[in-house]
Amino acid sequence: MTNQEYIEKWLADTLSKEERTLFEQTDAYRNLQRMDSALKRFTPSQFDAEASFEKIKLRRQKEAKVVSLHWPAIVRVAAALIIGASVLFYFADALFGTSEMVYETGIGETREVVLPDQSVVTLNAKSSIAFSKDNWQDERTVKLQGEAFFSVQRGEKFQVVTAKGTVTVLGTQFNVKDRNQFYEVICYEGKVQVAATSTPVQLTAKHAYREVREQATQAVLEIADTPTWLNKESEFESVPYQEVLSELERQYAVIVKTKDIDITQLYTGRFPNKDLTTALKSVTIPFGLTYQVNGKEILVLHGD
Repeated sequence: MTNQEYIEKWLADTLSKEERTLFEQTDAYRNLQRMDSALKRFTPSQFDAEASFEKIKLRRQKEAKVVSLHWPAIVRVAAALIIGASVLFYFADALFGTSEMVYETGIGETREVVLPDQSVVTLNAKSSIAFSKDNWQDERTVKLQGEAFFSVQRGEKFQVVTAKGTVTVLGTQFNVKDRNQFYEVICYEGKVQVAATSTPVQLTAKHAYREVREQATQAVLEIADTPTWLNKESEFESVPYQEVLSELERQYAVIVKTKDIDITQLYTGRFPNKDLTTALKSVTIPFGLTYQVNGKEILVLHGD
């Protein structure tokens, strides 16, 4: 399928799950996401879109009796509007000094971001952060979607805000993961405070806080000095099997389906992020499961 066909189906919201997974790996999708994000943040001041459209329609009716508008034309118009709004948004940034910085990763990617105070954030696959560059000295706040490892310089309060909770620190190293119904904070050095669905809790080194479907637990973990995914390996300790399979999808751009197995059972183990065959064996053999590969789709089922 061409990029234009993907874009047409994306605009019409008719992409299948597999098509969306493949499209999300393309530069075209990432560019559209950036432009769409800019469009959502842009608010035109004196522009009546409906009235302008009516004027254009009347003008076109005068020029021709019959006007036929096909999907490629709609796509070009939509893309032009998104690009135009994006240009205006970034031009407004230059004029008025707003400066939200956004960084993201695709499937199977990691990325290191240096913040204005030299704190370092490393993003895992399918993750993003956003922060205000201009207001950084007054408020060290990072918005996170997905998973990231933070190495924070000491200074004023530093906050990581996700959909499920806020992590507050002064200077430390910690990992935050917020994926669907799975939320986890692991402290590697120093001390952090986690405010999620339960009463705020403080974590010290080697301690973790986890919520699975809003059920909170705390634990002392036997962990390395940094998350294993920084070294291209995903590690889990008593994590629901569904989350393990979801991480496999994020690392390998595959679609994992299951048949007659318990996806709530807890998995402890690890898999490499650069060897799909070994990864599949690592997550199926411990439970006596097997798998079938059909292109980008993988079916996990009982070994017998």
